[in-house]
Amino acid sequence: MNYKVYNNDCVIGMQELQRETVDAIITDPPYNITRDNNFKSMGRAGIDFGEWDKEFNLVSWIPISIDKVKKGGNVIIFTDWKSTTPIIEELEKNNCEVKDMIRVEKSNPMPRNRDRRFITDYEIAIWAVKKGAKWTFNRQLETYERPLIKTKVTPKSEKIEKGHPTQKNIETMEWLIERLTNERDVVLDPFMGSGTTGVACNNLNRRFIGYELDRNYYSMAKSRLLIV
Repeated sequence: MNYKVYNNDCVIGMQELQRETVDAIITDPPYNITRDNNFKSMGRAGIDFGEWDKEFNLVSWIPISIDKVKKGGNVIIFTDWKSTTPIIEELEKNNCEVKDMIRVEKSNPMPRNRDRRFITDYEIAIWAVKKGAKWTFNRQLETYERPLIKTKVTPKSEKIEKGHPTQKNIETMEWLIERLTNERDVVLDPFMGSGTTGVACNNLNRRFIGYELDRNYYSMAKSRLLIV
């Protein structure tokens, strides 16, 4: 079977995985950016993604997940720019070398608070490699690759009902998977949400392991992956 998905806390669930059996981690964990503020736009006030984005330990899951990655395996972690330092430090403590910061630039960002600050039109992801072997890097362009993904916000066509509030689009995940993994590689997503990483793996002939604590998002992921 190409897909194994679990409705479970990833720190508990990953204990069942054998050491160094995963080729890559590509994941978008909570950022702890939920907050109240005084401005309103687009019919919303403040930023509240849900309880899952409150008081989340940014690094507790990293040691056990890196233990499951093969030497030379790529690790991609999306995060808020304010949280890059603790995540990078934890990766380095766990035998990883940080290679770059990948930017995801959106052509149609949400114009929130546009009269008071710059519009946030990008996201970032840390790219690291587990030391000990050569890593996968599949250059797709004839010239060179920039650490930049130009895309749009996730379209409604990729969502079930309202989808996940921070759902990545398939194009972004395919861009990463195509360059940083090979066909039949095993990709682990400890925070799979509604399953976009798994969908991208399916499209590009990669195997997938995903964990999601929220029952509703887990059900969305199963539906998108056509798992009964």
